[in-house]
Amino acid sequence: MSGNQDQSQNIRPPQFIAAGLPGLSASAAAAVQSRGTPSTLNLDDIFGDCFFTPEGEAVFLSENPQMQQVQQAQQAQQQQQAQQQLNQQQLAQGSILASGESAPAQIASRPTQTGFVNVPQAGGIVTTGLHKPKTAATVMGNNIGGAAPSQVPFAQAPQRPHHLQYAYVQAGGAPAAPPAASSAAKRGRGGAAVAKAPDTQSKADRSKLVKERNREHAKRSRIRKKFLLESLQQSVSLLKDENEKLKGAIRTHLGDKEADALLSKQALADAASTGGGLIATSAGDANKVLDDPDFSFIKALQTAQQNFVVTDPSLPDNPIVYATQGFLNLTGYTLDQVLGRNCRFLQGPETDPKAVEKIRNAIEEGSDMSVCLLNYRVDGTTFWNQFFIAALRDAGGNITNYVGVQCKVSDQYAASVCKKQEEADDAAAAKESS
Repeated sequence: MSGNQDQSQNIRPPQFIAAGLPGLSASAAAAVQSRGTPSTLNLDDIFGDCFFTPEGEAVFLSENPQMQQVQQAQQAQQQQQAQQQLNQQQLAQGSILASGESAPAQIASRPTQTGFVNVPQAGGIVTTGLHKPKTAATVMGNNIGGAAPSQVPFAQAPQRPHHLQYAYVQAGGAPAAPPAASSAAKRGRGGAAVAKAPDTQSKADRSKLVKERNREHAKRSRIRKKFLLESLQQSVSLLKDENEKLKGAIRTHLGDKEADALLSKQALADAASTGGGLIATSAGDANKVLDDPDFSFIKALQTAQQNFVVTDPSLPDNPIVYATQGFLNLTGYTLDQVLGRNCRFLQGPETDPKAVEKIRNAIEEGSDMSVCLLNYRVDGTTFWNQFFIAALRDAGGNITNYVGVQCKVSDQYAASVCKKQEEADDAAAAKESS
């Protein structure tokens, strides 16, 4: 017995080799890096992405792109079906349908009698004119030929948790009534009503609730300050990147000689001295710029890292003069491709002309509006966009720019909102005809 004990004590527990060495799959190596030590791995880390073929061969999903794509497609389909079932339940009960997606869909879909069907992929950038410098933008055309353009994946999630989100209040059943108290608690002997005894703990409970609420508010305040600081730091980094891209676009379109003259320190100083821009030469001018409501609106959008563009109606065809990195990630275009171009390249074969007409009317009237419509990315894939447009004005009330904010929304949210828009359009048409 003692020999067996000594032998068991000398047996070392199983150890896995270090990450980065041959023998571990990509997912297992990643688990080693995240958990710190190989000994903390579990079976899911080692075999979670391992599949066996009918011939008995082991295949790691992370090392087989084809199988990985198939499984990702299956997971996306399962998530979409689960989301559709949840939305159907919420619609029956009457609730709020959020615009966010559990996973960003690469292709938009619309409802039919048999379920949601993907919108066909269009022809991509070659049908918009944006692939050629100094060419006017056109609406994206249909796919030409048999092969569709290669899809361009999102560099990051189009709508992140801190981004502007929308919600649609669905019609449905009435909210459930609060649970009624039991008859024994409500009535005494002989059916006489019994007065409720005063709760001696209510004061203490309220005090405890106030303390917990104050602690929660303090915690959220710290989180907001941290997020604001990180947002400002990221905004500075993004502005530096945008500045370099703008300089590159100027050199591409004007050439090095004209670009050097335009970007020289003396030229920038002269531009700042003329006024009217965001470059302030004194503290008073800086405060005046920062106090401007439109500038505060743009700065708020920048700080929140929203997806938006700014256009200049004083230039021919109301072109884009500023685009955020979020907009470029959402649409797949590069900055030099969209600057100086009208936003019509986001439209395509399946875009509702009525929605486009509403945007055009809002620009002509100088009014703010929001509409949900189908837009197209650089590769011809589609996404539902809850689009918001607002006019920016100077001190005299004249329109200087338009800002357009894009929000990628789920297929279910878009279906509900578009249906509501169609009903409103039909009601307005019927009113006009009568």
